[in-house]
Amino acid sequence: MDIVNLLNYMENLRYDRKMTQDVYLEGVISQRQYYRYRSGESEVPFDVIIKFANKLQIPLLKLISSFQQHSEKEKEVVKEYMNLVMNRELTLANKLLKKHPNLMLLDEETQMFFQSSRILFDFYLNKLTNEEMIEKLKEKIDFNNIMKKEILHDSEIYLLGIMMEYSDDDRENILLKIEDLSQNDKLLLSGNALFNSQVFFWIIKNLGRLNKFNELITMANRAIKHSKSNFIYYLLEYFHYYKALAFLRQGLDNKFENELLNTIYVLLQLDEQKRSKFFQVIKKDTDISSKEFLIARLKKELE
Repeated sequence: MDIVNLLNYMENLRYDRKMTQDVYLEGVISQRQYYRYRSGESEVPFDVIIKFANKLQIPLLKLISSFQQHSEKEKEVVKEYMNLVMNRELTLANKLLKKHPNLMLLDEETQMFFQSSRILFDFYLNKLTNEEMIEKLKEKIDFNNIMKKEILHDSEIYLLGIMMEYSDDDRENILLKIEDLSQNDKLLLSGNALFNSQVFFWIIKNLGRLNKFNELITMANRAIKHSKSNFIYYLLEYFHYYKALAFLRQGLDNKFENELLNTIYVLLQLDEQKRSKFFQVIKKDTDISSKEFLIARLKKELE
């Protein structure tokens, strides 16, 4: 538990309870020391937390439980906001923030996701050029430091995925880093299945961009296994489709057709608009009509 964030959470409770800061600090610490604690300049003794909890008239265990619950709820809101921004659903993203106007952003990871989302939001509104957006993101996520780490957790991989998506200059280096750590089991993915699927998507997509088809197929197999074991369809059609394209580029026509069939089977589970849009992508990439292909395969199997 981050004591500084807990202290800042308690400051918000103090404000909500209409208690003046002078009354809150009286008999506990000086205002100067309080600012040092809140900024992280000095370590916060736990007895200070206990005294402030007494001032707020909230049992300590209840206070800590409330803090943890609030922090988790904020994380979910910020991740939802980021996903909306990434999908360019900017109106929905704005509506979500209006429903949660007083985000405290209680931990560094949540702050990083939120601030990165705001940068992307401005980029999608053409308020930033691609170069300006990349520069701001690098600064916000401490890009150089992340690239030096020997172990990466899911949020860092997620943010590197964004960099791969938009930075031509950094794409290959990021991918090599992730590949190396993946082979040595040093990618720490969380229990958030949708979040992990997005990470797999960026890795697989960029392996294709760099024509690393064997590595793509291996990663796609991992992603498909991950999706099936968690009973989710999110991005599953892309995992099968990118795998199919990799087989096509390698001249493995039978494997391509089998994987394209798997792609279509997944698409049949989606709504008509998404399915129709993806069928158009398949037609553009391969000159294959998905409906005609499916009918031909079914006839062949029934013969």
